[in-house]
Amino acid sequence: MSSRTLTGLLLIVGPIVLWGAFIPMFASVGNVDWGDASAFIPAMGENAGLVKTAISVATLGMLIVAAGFAGLNHSMSGGSSAHYMRVGLLFYIIGATLVVGESALTIGLAEAASGGKQAAAEALYAASGAIGSAGEAIRFLGFALIGVSIFTQKNLHVSLGALMVVIGLIGVGVAVGDYTSDLMGIPFIGGAILTLATGVLVIRAKD
Repeated sequence: MSSRTLTGLLLIVGPIVLWGAFIPMFASVGNVDWGDASAFIPAMGENAGLVKTAISVATLGMLIVAAGFAGLNHSMSGGSSAHYMRVGLLFYIIGATLVVGESALTIGLAEAASGGKQAAAEALYAASGAIGSAGEAIRFLGFALIGVSIFTQKNLHVSLGALMVVIGLIGVGVAVGDYTSDLMGIPFIGGAILTLATGVLVIRAKD
């Protein structure tokens, strides 16, 4: 398997793993307002086992995507927009690292809530929200910069790069403005679709 094919597969598999884990969790938790601690914490506690498994698998999916973007960075080395790609990848990895921290805190929140430790759960809820907001803002900024590199270097379709910039900037704006808003679904879903599309185009362009 060539490195380019591997890069494409990572960018395809990552979003599928991420959403394959999150969808069952969302279905079990129900229509809960993630910005309402009084509703969110009990829902997490009632589904602590599923939350732990789903978040762990989703985090793996996000890291697979990061590995895919690292491969894309390698393939663009020496190109006209390689510096945008390098900076974008750096921001993406920093943001993903913070989101891993958020994931750990959310798992701790669910376990605390399931054990009746309300004060601990509330503290973890506040901490996870703050770290998650910062992490996603940085991660989507990196996503936008990766889009800029694709758009300017034209190694893949320029419309893909343009859409990545738009979705990335929406992600930054919503994460900073109101991280628990339902509007975060736009960059989350849009980013997953565009990442998967990037993987497909990378594989198709291997020759």
